[in-house]
Amino acid sequence: MKKNRKGKAKTSFLGKLWRFIFKWGLIIGLIGSMPFAGWVWWLDQKVVARFEGQKWQVPSEVYSAPIHLKNGAPWKKADLEALLKETGYRFGRNSQKVGWAARSRTKVSAHLRSYVDYSGYHPSERRIFSFDGGKLSIQALNGDPVAEASIEPQRIGFLYGGNTERREILSYEDIPQPLIDILTTVEDRDFYHHWGISLTGIARAAWVNATHGSRRQGGSTLTQQLVKNMFLTSERTYTRKLTEVVMSLLLEYHYSKQAIITAYMNEVYLAQVGREGLHGFAAASQHFFGRPLKELNIDEFALLVGMVKGPSIYNPERHPKRALARRNTVLAVLKDQGRLTESDYRVLLKQPIRLADKHKERSVYGDYLDLVSMQLSRDFDQKTLATENLRIYTGVDIRAQQAASQAMRRQVEAISRTRKLPGLQGAMVVTDRLNGQVRAIVGSSDKYYSGFNRALGAVRPIGSLVKPPLYMSALATKQFTWWSPIEDKRIRFDIAGKIWAPENYDRETHGVVHLYEAMAKSYNLATINLAQQVGFDRVGDTLRKLGVKRSFTMHPAMALGALELSPFEVARLYQPIASRGQSSELGVVLAVMDQKDHLIKRFDRSTRVPFSDALLAITLDGMTKVPKIGTARAAQGHFPNLTFAAKTGTSNNLRDSWFEGITGDYASTVWLGMDDNEPMNITGATGAQKVWIDFTQHTNPRSLPQALPQGAARYNVLNKSFSIAADRCDDTVSLAFLSATQPKSSSSCIWPF
Repeated sequence: MKKNRKGKAKTSFLGKLWRFIFKWGLIIGLIGSMPFAGWVWWLDQKVVARFEGQKWQVPSEVYSAPIHLKNGAPWKKADLEALLKETGYRFGRNSQKVGWAARSRTKVSAHLRSYVDYSGYHPSERRIFSFDGGKLSIQALNGDPVAEASIEPQRIGFLYGGNTERREILSYEDIPQPLIDILTTVEDRDFYHHWGISLTGIARAAWVNATHGSRRQGGSTLTQQLVKNMFLTSERTYTRKLTEVVMSLLLEYHYSKQAIITAYMNEVYLAQVGREGLHGFAAASQHFFGRPLKELNIDEFALLVGMVKGPSIYNPERHPKRALARRNTVLAVLKDQGRLTESDYRVLLKQPIRLADKHKERSVYGDYLDLVSMQLSRDFDQKTLATENLRIYTGVDIRAQQAASQAMRRQVEAISRTRKLPGLQGAMVVTDRLNGQVRAIVGSSDKYYSGFNRALGAVRPIGSLVKPPLYMSALATKQFTWWSPIEDKRIRFDIAGKIWAPENYDRETHGVVHLYEAMAKSYNLATINLAQQVGFDRVGDTLRKLGVKRSFTMHPAMALGALELSPFEVARLYQPIASRGQSSELGVVLAVMDQKDHLIKRFDRSTRVPFSDALLAITLDGMTKVPKIGTARAAQGHFPNLTFAAKTGTSNNLRDSWFEGITGDYASTVWLGMDDNEPMNITGATGAQKVWIDFTQHTNPRSLPQALPQGAARYNVLNKSFSIAADRCDDTVSLAFLSATQPKSSSSCIWPF
């Protein structure tokens, strides 16, 4: 009995001890696990919040206008081929695939890309282009004529506002399947089978590292890489690795493989471009190849995937040999895994790395982006533009922009050399003649974007560019016509006790001349006499109505160009004249959309011009005399069959060289000068005009329309008497008149003997 009681006592004691240890061990374990559970809960909230909220701050993208190719427009085959290459089209044997083009001796075919902009969806289309007689002819594949074809808007840059990441957001449907296959084969073969971490991968990496005595391989899955990129730093500690593992498991618990691979494609860091980090395969495709991701070849996908391992080491711009070797390693892995045949592998190995031009965005379009930022600052705050990935559609014409930039650089370099003008600078503004959209902005003659936009910031005297509005003031009174005589004689003004005595450029007087001659030959004395007869206040009122918003006080010297404006302001001044009343304000941004194709804002401009279309049209017609008989004859010599309007301008002491040229497509304002405002030895005719000629030679110019609007008509008039001349008459001039101001008499020029 005692023995049993002892055993029971012993058992009872041990049981109590075990229950005590279990009870308090469980309590202590639960209490001890609470911080870990709380930590996991906190990580879970962080993963979900980031993944379901806005994952990235993406700068807004700025796009050009689509390029409309119109049947019958002047085009050269070489120019269209160059344009297609510039916009990322590849040439091959045929154009069956989107983004491809083909060419024969006389024709070009292209499978044009689809696009969405503020005007709607535009489907892809295959078109055949021929160039009979220098005119573009467009056909469908079945031979039917097509009135117009469009090349999609091109991305010309970003609005960062302090954001230092560049990326383009892809949906899962946007990701090419071959890219997914290559990425998972090279970086994570078990991606579709693990729960965020791969025990076999960890074991394999541990074995490799142990046998080599150093860290040679990582065991990270794509999910772990994504977690590290999105949530963590690159430090190598056990705590960070544990965090990475837990967050990877949580990510896989909450989200599908499709969502994770999509996030990876958008997040992965692939290069440093200046101050911006290049993130995501879509942005890398545009940067390195100049084409959408879906248009890349297998070897190009392999290059991008190969860069994941070492973005700086395998950057093809900086280390082309390393990048090529790494790409070939990726191709070898694909072959070993049965993703490539032996023959395909050998073909791809021979492919060189072909990279796109990297200088065009900030060098060619930097000045235009300044203008975009300036306009959008009125409606959007800087943070929104820098982080919300808006799509901004503008009116920039990539052909006009490149032609203007290159013309400015070439001509300023040549003038600087021959005229010994180191430091010569320039600016140019090109607008659509009809609708006023700004097609190109050049803010300097530097090769790359300089940061100082002279098109907006160089406020200088405009010289004789003030004269066409002045002559328009006279025509508006209907007391003057282009035929009216005016005396080119010296005149003196007493201004606040000081005598101002203007002179002609040649220091001569020319007697009685017609208004069209005085304007074409830029006679200062005839002009100032006309301004005095019309009234200086009336001239000032005309300038303001045409769009001069800068405050100025009208005095006699203003009539000869003392008015100070920027090239952009001069372009706005001339827009109503160039468009013959169709537009008055200049347009930059057309619309802003989000990434889901929702229109956020459309920018509409006032087209109201307080002058009749007829008056504006006859003013423009009078400007066509400047190339024919006046100071722009050099330009007419380069384009003998082109009807265009022009005006040269030179300020006092040859400090500024100006040129305004207006063709059927563009109105262009050019300025040349020195930043320190020092005198030069060039005029508008010997300086800025050369830039315009160069630009126009590269833009397939069209003539101004001959037809005049209602209220205006053109007549052949005798130079010696105010009479409408018969066709047989000599010494005549073709002039445009407002209704009721034309000659009332006519002459048959048949004289009795």
